[in-house]
Amino acid sequence: MSYSEWLKFAAIAGYPKRQSTMSRRHAFSSGVEAISQANNVSGMTFRVAHSFLAKPTMVRILFHNNLTTAVTFAQTGAATSRSIPAHLAPAVSNEWTAGGSVTIAAQQASNQPSAAYSAWIPVYPQESADDPGTYPVLVYAYIDASYANYTQNSYDVSWMESEPKKGAAYWAMRQQSGDQATNPGTFSSTTVQPRSPIAGIEALCEDGAVVLLDVGDSITAGAGQTNLGKTDIYRACEAINQLGGKKVSHIRGGWGGQNSATYGARGLYLMPIVKPDILVLTAGTPNDGTPSLSGQRGNRVLIQQLLDLAKGQGARVILRGWAPNTSNAWADGTLTTTPTYPVATVAGDVYRRDQNGRCAAMDGRGNVVYTAGISILGDGATPERYQQAYTTDNNHPNDAGYALCAANMQAAIQRVMGEFK
Repeated sequence: MSYSEWLKFAAIAGYPKRQSTMSRRHAFSSGVEAISQANNVSGMTFRVAHSFLAKPTMVRILFHNNLTTAVTFAQTGAATSRSIPAHLAPAVSNEWTAGGSVTIAAQQASNQPSAAYSAWIPVYPQESADDPGTYPVLVYAYIDASYANYTQNSYDVSWMESEPKKGAAYWAMRQQSGDQATNPGTFSSTTVQPRSPIAGIEALCEDGAVVLLDVGDSITAGAGQTNLGKTDIYRACEAINQLGGKKVSHIRGGWGGQNSATYGARGLYLMPIVKPDILVLTAGTPNDGTPSLSGQRGNRVLIQQLLDLAKGQGARVILRGWAPNTSNAWADGTLTTTPTYPVATVAGDVYRRDQNGRCAAMDGRGNVVYTAGISILGDGATPERYQQAYTTDNNHPNDAGYALCAANMQAAIQRVMGEFK
């Protein structure tokens, strides 16, 4: 019996529609790639602020570590405030609630950061004075002073400070040398920092939300545009939250330069940690290089592993189409087709289209929904390339490209969210 036939049977038999219950979790992650800051003997304090659309009762911090050694944060803390001042300190310093220490393991492999949460920290919700309907949260983490060298590359996420708080997207980041954990009120940095080991904040709130995690390459991370990070996925989540009703919380897991094997492995690693309700998985990436029979088999195995893991965790998966190819120089390779395979040599474009077609055919099966995603930005020529209006570097979508794809992504997320109550 096919899935569509089963649905008809279920409707006749009176089977209830599959439902999942939203948790009280509300999350936001900037998807910071890494940090880049030399430590000193005084240690270092990192601070991040975010404004939630629901009253938080407890919060915890999500950390990334892209270093080859484990990193210990000697103390963490959180506070709420009726406004977010430039130095990210509440009006009353004793508002801070101290959390415990947390150690983040060394990176899993090259370009594969580890991730971990702090313990839950209780906070008292205060509605924003200048943005009613939102609840600002401030967090800090104090790095152990023994880390003299603490330098890695990073994505610039400083754009987030200018986002409208009403969209639950306000994100500010600061860092300051010296121990501002003992007395958080002494923190005075007012400079927007483009890097931090704090990747996000998660809150337990008085109402529910659907938690969405994405994994993929630099396109999923949001490279190629003026406002780095405002991907089609981010824009879709922001639009859904501004509609009212059910809320969606977005945790970004995209990482620049990863191929399907590495971001697939990162998805398998992050899923048990984050435990999302929805996983957005990109079907492939030009970072895979020359398409090959073994490469395609590997991609299909990874997709199936992630689908099975998500199903075991009760999560839904949105398969997102593969982007147009980066240049006319993308090499030819082998392609698996049926009933006659392998085809000896095919254009890379054919391989990409075949993968998108296979993923599209999975739409509606089990826990899977498919959306064309970034693939709609192609010009339809052979070989298929970006329409020039939607890319600046012929490699990533630009602002207009991500914005165009956001409508399809929003429809896919809302389709899945209809299964939650």
